[in-house]
Amino acid sequence: METYAGINRKIIEALKNTTKLSLSLEEIKLESRFIIQHALGISQTQLISNINAPVNEEEEALILSILRRRMDQEPLPYIFREWSFYGRTFKVNPHVLIPRADTETLIEIALSKIKTHDHYDILDLGCGTGIIGITIALERPLSKVTLVDQSEHAIQNTKENQSFHQVTNTTIQKSDWFSALDQTRFDVMLSNPPYLEDNDPHLSQGLEDEPLDALVSGPTGIEAIQYIIENAKNHIKPSGWLFIEHGYNQAIILKDLFEKNGYQHIENAKDIHGVHRVTFAQYSIV
Repeated sequence: METYAGINRKIIEALKNTTKLSLSLEEIKLESRFIIQHALGISQTQLISNINAPVNEEEEALILSILRRRMDQEPLPYIFREWSFYGRTFKVNPHVLIPRADTETLIEIALSKIKTHDHYDILDLGCGTGIIGITIALERPLSKVTLVDQSEHAIQNTKENQSFHQVTNTTIQKSDWFSALDQTRFDVMLSNPPYLEDNDPHLSQGLEDEPLDALVSGPTGIEAIQYIIENAKNHIKPSGWLFIEHGYNQAIILKDLFEKNGYQHIENAKDIHGVHRVTFAQYSIV
């Protein structure tokens, strides 16, 4: 009978030898741990402290089933149907983007402008899994958060996460950007919109399984961003903030768009890799 340690070695060797994945040794070790933890329903601490514990045949079969799917390039979050973001677990389906640590920068910067004891009206624009809006709602329970997306799959995934986290200060609405919001205005808007070009090389570098319409904006990659910046002015309260996550090379473009549309206090923020990932600004200063 295999032990945790034995299974771990087996997974690492299998992932190292597959030609379909381009993973570093550190990434392989991390994925091996994730697979074991998920399959056995144990924490990292439990895995480490019981590394020589036996794995029964049913558990080993489940682990190897996950491994085969991963070796066929299926992303772990889609296999697990869940992923971690900002210290919480969120449900994920193959019709929405996988939560990534880079987006935590958007959360951190926005929270720095949302006071804990004040009541804000907040909009998560193009919510996908709902990780942004739901995280903000959980971190700022006195505020009200509206989450919108034009995709029915995204709306259903967001509702699943709303229920999973039992969050009560959120409203979920199907909307193509601002189209269904009428004259509603918000103190804070956040968005992680599509920002890749049609032929961006990153699309063939690990993004093949993710929904194209959540990744690609158009020929230039800034079509969605430009639309948001131009139209947010009709839905933002005086001195309200707009936060946008974007590509590694788009910070200057966003700064220019914000300036042209009359926003003030424009700033950039770097992600965990030191890349400018979020640009934000304030509108209609009074």
